[in-house]
Amino acid sequence: MGKLKRRDKRGQTAAGLVGSLEYAALCALWEQAPANVNAVLDRINHGRKREDRLAYTTVMTVLARLYEKGILDRVKAGRGYDYTPRFDEAALIRHLGQQEVTGLVDRYGAVALAHFAAALEDADPVTRRRIAEAMAEAGDA
Repeated sequence: MGKLKRRDKRGQTAAGLVGSLEYAALCALWEQAPANVNAVLDRINHGRKREDRLAYTTVMTVLARLYEKGILDRVKAGRGYDYTPRFDEAALIRHLGQQEVTGLVDRYGAVALAHFAAALEDADPVTRRRIAEAMAEAGDA
């Protein structure tokens, strides 16, 4: 699946932050959106051996779950839907990171914030610069 990896300007990908099939569907949609289940299925299955091809219902379920998670938008098109990503890859990484941090702070409160502060104190200058850049991007979003 290496050919599916997309990178933002810092070399980060959303691979590993979402499931592998979710990432394959997102890559297909980042290349061609809006798209229906058949178009995404064709893109994902392109180049796969017959025995490795995904079923229509598998891709339909993946797209429905990404929609339910708020990662995709969809509009009714005939008997199905056309799907469009709500985020480009860099924005998705920021969105998922924000959700994770919010969840940790909601769950652990001040303890989580204390750990974040300690990690920041221990960070090397390059990491601190990256954190500052990420904070500036988050403020722009």
